[in-house]
Amino acid sequence: MPTVFAVDEYEAQEYDAVLVQENAVVCLNDDPPLARVIPFQKVNHVDSDPELLLTDSEVPDSFFGGAEYAFVDVSKFDRIRRHLDEIEREQY
Repeated sequence: MPTVFAVDEYEAQEYDAVLVQENAVVCLNDDPPLARVIPFQKVNHVDSDPELLLTDSEVPDSFFGGAEYAFVDVSKFDRIRRHLDEIEREQY
């Protein structure tokens, strides 16, 4: 699970997805639904398993504004899973 270490928080917070954008980090949970935006200068560190890494083209702009890169538990977000399936089909 992606973990965000923020300046203003004592403990790290875990999320189902963390989207790293130009000026902010968007943190998402699927259940219960949660979206949180942390300004980039307030983020100390994002920690995650490398298997969860998605690049900018793998995260559509329609998914919370897209991302330069993201760490996503794909099993929790049908929109991302469908998008990745479409990309895979286009490559063949």
